[in-house]
Formats: sequence, structure tokens, C-alpha cells
Amino acid sequence: MTLLDVIIQIGLDQYADGNRASVIRNINGELKPYAVRINDLIDDADLTANVLMMPGDILIIPDAYF
Repeated sequence: MTLLDVIIQIGLDQYADGNRASVIRNINGELKPYAVRINDLIDDADLTANVLMMPGDILIIPDAYF
């Protein structure tokens, strides 16, 4: 499953700040955050932003500031 597959499943509302999103991944027992660029993936069709999601990954999408 890729990041785009997850976004298709959960949807994204107008208040989400996709380029400030992050994936929390468990690497050798340590939780590490990785920045992801959801807006670039969806709006600009930047396929380099489409990362592979692993079992146990946590996707955090903050609200946008106005």
C-alpha cells in the first residue's frame, strides 16, 4: 500500500495541510517521523512523494493555518 492508496481510502478535507504531514514508523523499536508531501503528490502529480506505507505506520495530517 502506498501513501496515495491511504489518501484515497481516508480522503482529505480542505483544512488539511498535506505538505506538513508525517509518517511515524517503528524502526528497530524506535519511532521515527518522516515528512511526506501529500499536496505535491495530489496537486502536482509528483510521484516521488508517493512513499510505500508499512504495517504499523501512523499517518499524521495537521490542520492548515489561515
